[in-house]
Amino acid sequence: MSKILEVIKTEVENDYTTTAIASTVKTAVVAVDGAEETVSANEGETLVLVVDGAQKDLVAGKKYDVNDDYLIKAVKVYNIGGPKAAPWLGLPEDQKATYYFRQALLVKNGEIVEDGSIRELISGDYDGKKADQVKFVSDGEHFNGILLDDGTKYEIAGSKFYATGDGGDDLAGWGAVIMADNKSEVEIKNTYMETEGGTRCALYVDNGAIADVKDTVIYTKETPDTYEHWTALQPGMMKRVPFALGMEGTVRSLNVMADGQGKFDNCLVVSTGWGTLSCDSGTAYDICGTYCLDVKNTLSGIGTMEVAQEGKEYTATKELNGVKYGFTVGGSGYVTYADSGVHNRYENCEFYSPDYIQIMGSGRTGSEYKDCYLNAGHVAFMTQQTGGGTFELTNTTVDTVDALDQIKSGAANTGFSNIIVDNCKINFAGTSTRSKDGILVELVESDDAGNPGITTYTIDDHADEAVATMSEVADCQAVFKNGDYAGDIYNCIYNYKQTLNVEIENAALKGTVSATQAIHVDLDGNVVPNGTVLNAFMGSKEYDHCNYAAEQGGQEGDCLIIGRYCHTAAPVLNNPINVTLKNAKWNVTADGYIQSLTADALEDITADTAVTVTTKALTIAGKAYEDGTYTNGNVTIVVDSTEVEVVDNGIADAGQTYGNVAYTFICANEAGEFNSKAVSLKRQNYIDGKLYFKLIPADGVEIVSFSSEGGEISVNTEGGELEVYEHVLAPEDGVKEMSVSIVIK
Repeated sequence: MSKILEVIKTEVENDYTTTAIASTVKTAVVAVDGAEETVSANEGETLVLVVDGAQKDLVAGKKYDVNDDYLIKAVKVYNIGGPKAAPWLGLPEDQKATYYFRQALLVKNGEIVEDGSIRELISGDYDGKKADQVKFVSDGEHFNGILLDDGTKYEIAGSKFYATGDGGDDLAGWGAVIMADNKSEVEIKNTYMETEGGTRCALYVDNGAIADVKDTVIYTKETPDTYEHWTALQPGMMKRVPFALGMEGTVRSLNVMADGQGKFDNCLVVSTGWGTLSCDSGTAYDICGTYCLDVKNTLSGIGTMEVAQEGKEYTATKELNGVKYGFTVGGSGYVTYADSGVHNRYENCEFYSPDYIQIMGSGRTGSEYKDCYLNAGHVAFMTQQTGGGTFELTNTTVDTVDALDQIKSGAANTGFSNIIVDNCKINFAGTSTRSKDGILVELVESDDAGNPGITTYTIDDHADEAVATMSEVADCQAVFKNGDYAGDIYNCIYNYKQTLNVEIENAALKGTVSATQAIHVDLDGNVVPNGTVLNAFMGSKEYDHCNYAAEQGGQEGDCLIIGRYCHTAAPVLNNPINVTLKNAKWNVTADGYIQSLTADALEDITADTAVTVTTKALTIAGKAYEDGTYTNGNVTIVVDSTEVEVVDNGIADAGQTYGNVAYTFICANEAGEFNSKAVSLKRQNYIDGKLYFKLIPADGVEIVSFSSEGGEISVNTEGGELEVYEHVLAPEDGVKEMSVSIVIK
């Protein structure tokens, strides 16, 4: 016979955030069929409610049917965390969420921590070394399943994990089903993990830990919280995908942090929105020497998943452990992510996304794809704020709608990256409002709205007002080898000077290659006027929900305009393209403007209709051609080496911090004469809102001094990946702009 358990009231350690209320309960008064009882925890403990073998939220006002039994048990809090002092949180120190980790099983150094575990929440065969055929159910917020710490080596096999309710912070593993931390190693085999709730990842790996996952299903689902509940969640920055990325979504299937590693073989990983195979704030490959994500034979995508029904069509299917699953692409998000200089590797994988396959950001980040099939509904690959790094695609097929590779740079956030495509098939399908032939590579002015806390972006396209500049960003490279490729290649950078080098080797290209002026367009291809404000979907008070996919009050598509450009060919200004053909053919489809063209023979450049290619330099079979007009069939090549006069503005570097504070480095000699090329920077915008940098003088140049306005420069004392930077620039309170003046001789 069932009973009714009602939580009358609680006393909590921290009550200033919703995340603290559920996890820091010190005393609880409950009533069971009207009979009240009071339970209290000792110092350093917090209370956990178990109803019929499942964890439930111990929050005043909650009522639960008890069919079997219930337990209110104190668990000792061994792991306490909290968000770093990111500049966009907007909370005073005494109002930041404190993370009290609670879990069914806590294993440290290979031993179960009894007073840190709630064994009543996990069934099956388990000890300090392994868990076989176990089951875990959580119906409450930010509660962990198995937490492995302090170098634990562990094996999980044939198990099932279910967690419903919002996570606390997927950047810290708070609420993860399985969490491996501090050099722990976990092997997960033949296991099923399912979560339902925002900000709650199924698997979290951090601080040198390794997760080796085989024959396993991971399914993370979003939930449409009420508007009241959603707006109260802290930290707010972690409850939705950053607006700057041009998508919506509230949950990632996994997160690999720092120098952790995630290895996957023969797995199925699905999320309804945001990301699946994700890593964040990792340690650069140059430092740790290991792949952050190493994925093989895996199906992953953004959408929904179920046990496949006979006769029903799916985007893709996969059989694991005797069960056939059907996946249907949908929602919004990316499949995989890399930043901070980490390297990822993918082999024989199938990835599907309505938006992006992968995003790379910050540092010399890289990813390799071999023998894969990739399907994107917008852009396959996008890079932002990168400092190098390369996409390498080998024997891979890509189906995409708008573009293969979008590289963001320019005024908001400078960046450069590369792509190498070898023996691949690149197909453009569906309806694009951006390009009738598809875009292979585009180097575009970044419309990165800023850090994860920024939820608006104002359209400001002004390529027609640009003037020539000496302020340069490092080159980007695009190499296409051993295949037939069709699509356009564009460079529309205009606030700085940045070159796109295009190399076609043992291959054929059909498309337009040109410097362009680009403007934002909407989903119908209409121009989005300057001054238009794009807004992230932050919940609907009117409809009392926060479901961005809902018909009323849901996502209106503003995020999808981020990165959506339409190009018009225009003479080179600050956006050179150098094209090199090596044993290759180029079939030109429209007029274009480039910086230089190098080929084995003029006959290698053809066109089906009359076109004109304007270039500043032409080299054929090692011979440089003089200014003039050269014709081969339908192709007219105009060589005009006239250069635009450039006035040096002294800007050696510029950008914005994570806190959206703009910075500019201006270089001049002791007489006040500008020289933007005298000094270059190695720099990193860090999550703490500061800019870490190292000044590198050109040959023969000596730095006399440097000083700042709007910010304070100090010697960098941070270690790890930041130790390569000599100085740090921290903005003063309330400022929106900083400048650094460098004096040289």
